[in-house]
Amino acid sequence: MDFIGYRSDALGAAVDLVNSVIEDPEGRVPDQLRAVLVAHSYRAIDAPDSVEPALRAWARRLRTVFDVTSDDEAAAAVNALLVDVRIEPHLTNHDGEGWHLHYTPPEAGLVDRIRATTAFALAMLVSEYGVTRHGRCAADGCAKVFADTSRNAARRYCSSACANRSAVAAHRARVRARSQASAR
Repeated sequence: MDFIGYRSDALGAAVDLVNSVIEDPEGRVPDQLRAVLVAHSYRAIDAPDSVEPALRAWARRLRTVFDVTSDDEAAAAVNALLVDVRIEPHLTNHDGEGWHLHYTPPEAGLVDRIRATTAFALAMLVSEYGVTRHGRCAADGCAKVFADTSRNAARRYCSSACANRSAVAAHRARVRARSQASAR
């Protein structure tokens, strides 16, 4: 599912930026956030080190959208992001990519581009689906977030590892309950 028609995966980038900050809250892993951006098709390989603190701060702000449980709270969280983002859409055809949409002016730096695209992706997600397509992982002990881009909208976990761990724990709990019930 393509939420915003952008060449990068802005929604995936938003999720991975938030999860990277959850995994490494102090920023001890060098270039971790830059690697997230490169993985999501942003041209960030040559970005200066100074982008890391700004991206880390933005990721913490993005987290507010994933922490809410009502559509009204989600809309308020997204609107708070959009207030601080400069969005000036225009078509561009740089680097032989053909014509495509950018949300920021041509002179915008990397952080401004990331902020605009991720905020816009979350705005589209919330406006189309409310809180039914994103949230915190349902696995016990996991603080990561997810955005559900599947057709069936059934995702509740940040990864298949968390889903599997939860399924195994539930299975073991059922087996334990059955054996305790039969022992009585």
